[in-house]
Amino acid sequence: MDWIEYNTEKIKGRYLYKFISEKFLIKFLETGTIWFSRSDKFGDKMECVMIKDLEKKVPDFKEIEARKRKHLISCFHEGNKETLAFWDTYAKTDEERRKYALRFNRKDFKERIELNTVNISMTNISKLVHGKVKYKNLIGANNEKLNLQRVQYPAFRKEYVFSYEREYRFDILLKNEMKELGYNYHIGNTNSIPFAILLNPLLDNKDYTKCLKTIQKSNFESKFRLSPLTKWLKPELWK
Repeated sequence: MDWIEYNTEKIKGRYLYKFISEKFLIKFLETGTIWFSRSDKFGDKMECVMIKDLEKKVPDFKEIEARKRKHLISCFHEGNKETLAFWDTYAKTDEERRKYALRFNRKDFKERIELNTVNISMTNISKLVHGKVKYKNLIGANNEKLNLQRVQYPAFRKEYVFSYEREYRFDILLKNEMKELGYNYHIGNTNSIPFAILLNPLLDNKDYTKCLKTIQKSNFESKFRLSPLTKWLKPELWK
């Protein structure tokens, strides 16, 4: 089954950024896989909400949650530079903190996703879609205004307050709900995949140095790139 490209006509960003914890960095470096999470595990409770849900006085939350369990999604930030807001968004513990970012060339990464096989029963796959999220004003809108916010794929619509994310998604839509929490999508051998590793410039110097050593020990030191934001947040690095 081929991937469908959606809402990509006006993209200007060259890169896709994946902000991750150390656990997921090591997982990627060792296996060459990208995690696709079941969308009911995302923090945004309006994930995959349809206009018909919002038109009801009381949405059928049971139906919405069941729908979310059919979507396996991997999220990226699209742009030419990473956004500072993403480094610490959603982190509950230090272990989960987004201390690293993987930077991929958008066109190259898209092609790698499209060329590799999804190892899920093809009889259970409904659609494979990737593209930019559309941000719409949904909360509090009347039915007339809601009808103007319809999109072809509900997983690619989010409330406008999240527009700073500039999110680019890859969505595996299933026919049946998935019991597992997500899926590791293999995109290739990390020794041959072009990518860069960035470090969170908001880390204190001790933690920053520790993370840098983790990269050096991983044998991927050549992939490290200094974030353009770092020297402004760490003036001592100006030399």
